[in-house]
Amino acid sequence: MPSKVAPMVSWVAILAGVLTLVGWIWDLDTIRRILPGTISMNPVTALAFVLGGGSLWLHGTEAAPQPRFWPKALALVILLIGFWRLMGYVFEWEVGIDQWLFADKLATDLAGQPNRMSPNAALNFVFLGCGLLLMNRTSRRGLRLTEVFALLIGFISMLALLGYLYQASWLYGVVSFVPMALPTAVVFHLLAIGLLMARRDRGWVRLILSESPGGALVRLMLPILLPALVLLGWLRLAGERHGLFEAEMGTTLYTVMAILIVWGLIWWSARSLHRADKARRRMEDELERFFSLSVDLLCISGKDGRFKRINQAFSDILGHPVEELMQNGFMEYVHPEDKERTLKEVEKIHSGEPSLHFENRYLSKDGSYRWLWWKSHYLAETGLIYATARDVTEQKRVQVEIRQLNETLLERATQLDATNQELEAFSYSVSHDLRAPLRGISGFAQALEEHSKAVLDETAQSYLLRVRRAADRMGYLIDDLLKLSRLTRAEMHLEQVNLSLQAESILAQLKQREPERLVEWVVQPEIVVTADSALMHVLLENLLENAWKFTSKNPKARIEVGQSPGPAGEKICHVRDNGVGFDMRYATKLFGAFQRLHSMVEFPGTGIGLATVQRVVRRHGGRVWADSELNVGSTFFFVV
Repeated sequence: MPSKVAPMVSWVAILAGVLTLVGWIWDLDTIRRILPGTISMNPVTALAFVLGGGSLWLHGTEAAPQPRFWPKALALVILLIGFWRLMGYVFEWEVGIDQWLFADKLATDLAGQPNRMSPNAALNFVFLGCGLLLMNRTSRRGLRLTEVFALLIGFISMLALLGYLYQASWLYGVVSFVPMALPTAVVFHLLAIGLLMARRDRGWVRLILSESPGGALVRLMLPILLPALVLLGWLRLAGERHGLFEAEMGTTLYTVMAILIVWGLIWWSARSLHRADKARRRMEDELERFFSLSVDLLCISGKDGRFKRINQAFSDILGHPVEELMQNGFMEYVHPEDKERTLKEVEKIHSGEPSLHFENRYLSKDGSYRWLWWKSHYLAETGLIYATARDVTEQKRVQVEIRQLNETLLERATQLDATNQELEAFSYSVSHDLRAPLRGISGFAQALEEHSKAVLDETAQSYLLRVRRAADRMGYLIDDLLKLSRLTRAEMHLEQVNLSLQAESILAQLKQREPERLVEWVVQPEIVVTADSALMHVLLENLLENAWKFTSKNPKARIEVGQSPGPAGEKICHVRDNGVGFDMRYATKLFGAFQRLHSMVEFPGTGIGLATVQRVVRRHGGRVWADSELNVGSTFFFVV
């Protein structure tokens, strides 16, 4: 948070200088000297305060990325004014710089003592100018020179203030020269505070404002100790001047009271530091406990490549004694193939970039290597790397096994796919080749019947009819097998498919085949799924043909096609009928090829239809199941 002290001080200095000049213009003694009978603030001093306040305000509360011109220019002017006036005193030159403004009034400011800029005020302007010029300079050891000049300004102005408070003229004057004016001492003291607070993020002020015990101690003791000692001194002088006690008694009382105040503050500080130390020790114990109990590897390392501190997990996991690990550089344990990567990662961490995920192999005591996953951070203030590591050797092994298993599965899947393709090709070829002899059997049976119908008796003709029917049935079976094999090889094109329209079309075709049947059907409108249109037509065709077939013995046949929401947002489609149904004990055989739950005589068919339905659903990654009750009806559900 930026400090508001420096800007406020700068405006106070500017206001004090302006008011003093106004006082000189209109002869307002109260403004330019405050206390009657004391020296007034010199007009050039007031002008320098305006320049000083302006320079401090322009410096701001944060260091500018580029040096600013005007703050330094104003500081240089202040420095030259003070230096020139000081040289006049040293070499007894009549420089006259402090007589530029209101020269006539300056000669009669006090009887017998013309108003001049005092030597200590001139020296303070030199310090103020230097402090403003070096505002952003900090030495390699962190010493901020502006703070040194600010303390010098504060010390000189404090002497002047104490001189006025104690009525000791030698404190605010220099030998026989004109003394420093009271308002001048006040403004100098405020400017000293402003110089200190202008850069609160560095130097001594940073320590004083920090949350450390030292900073808290300074912040508490200074506001108590300094006013108390000043007050004691004033009381001592007042008592002596009013004849309440002699100088010896006054000195004794002052000493005793000062000792009591200092002792009390020291005792309070000791208790505070003791509590802070106990809290620190407790925190260190807690951190040490966590450090020791951690199952992960925790370490602190330096730029020299050696561990500064490690926890017991290092020894437990790697097997090396802690002392051995601390003695050797950590690169000695890195796998040779990982050393180059590790060195680059360490270099990156030293540049200030944190390492969040880095893995390398570390040598164990038994000669094997453990995989460690590192997370590291570099702290520039300490020059150390703080790192945690986790043993991921087992995880790596599992990953390798999973990768090998996946490769094996992929290889077997490829082999299985090739085998399935061969089987499908074989089935297609066999089915296609069987059709020719079947056509021959059926054709020659029909030819024999037509040629010898007159000489064949009824039994022989019945045998020929059974031969033809068996050949036809075998033909249907082969056709269904060919359709089933084509389903597997057909390429899928997913799109939005309206099942309602397809169901209506299929049911209309079934009605055309058997117009004498009275079948009521209800199809829910706008049943839309993302699937292959041709395959979904095959699926619905098989389910609706089954529903049509198994309701043939019901004079009030009813078929429903609908869709309902399922778990996880899926859409469950269904085909329901009030046909003969089936026993749910045989539901597991329902979708197998050539599986029939009713006799051929009662309901003719090949037993391939539901197997075809299941294959279509599986190609879409879905599932199909059924629910039924004998003589009540069946419902087939599917999700694609």
